[in-house]
Amino acid sequence: MKALVNYFHPLERIKRQRKHYLNTVQLPQYLADLVDQPCPALSELACDLDYLVLDFETTGLDSDVDLILSMGWVEMKKGKVDLATANHVFINTESQIRPETAVINHITPQMLSDGVAIHDAMTAFFDTAKGKVLVAHGCMIETNFIIQYLKAHYGLHQLPLLWLDTLCIEKHLGKAINQEALDVTLSATRTRYGLPEYNGHNALIDAVATAELLLAQQKRLVNKNNVSFSQLFKLSQ
Repeated sequence: MKALVNYFHPLERIKRQRKHYLNTVQLPQYLADLVDQPCPALSELACDLDYLVLDFETTGLDSDVDLILSMGWVEMKKGKVDLATANHVFINTESQIRPETAVINHITPQMLSDGVAIHDAMTAFFDTAKGKVLVAHGCMIETNFIIQYLKAHYGLHQLPLLWLDTLCIEKHLGKAINQEALDVTLSATRTRYGLPEYNGHNALIDAVATAELLLAQQKRLVNKNNVSFSQLFKLSQ
């Protein structure tokens, strides 16, 4: 019975997806290396894994028509945010910045003209992501823009990566205590955990803020045996 339950666990499902994907899809070597990484065991503790926490600033939420303006990420190792690994890149694009977007994220045309090509940024990101669990607050945005990039450059429609979504985790924790109208924005969620207020709408600052939030969520879930990664992953679905 336990084996059957484990078989349908979302973490075991993505293991099978990765194996099938590698056997059926022709990938560039650096993407194949990324997917061909071992998944954590169901019993593995969350604190023992490495994470890459990221955030994108974009011209909008529609990945079909909008563009990535900047990408920020930072690594987490052994339960600590490693600020020495922090990376923040602006994406060089010929598109006009929408005035309402510039007001929100303070990204100017000059920043973009001095930025890097999207392919260089994505290559650096995928290289850093190798062997790590990806983390974002509301990861659907980052996921959709990554998929759009892969579709445009390689004709791929998905990539079976491991994601933790701190927004989904918070929603599940809220439901567990019957808080249906819970504000799960990054800033409001951090406030509930007593974390300091940061200036938002900066990709790197939001990535660091999300990393700190994940640590706080793990502490909330901890028991005498510590929280398992499979528990966090299930809460992210």
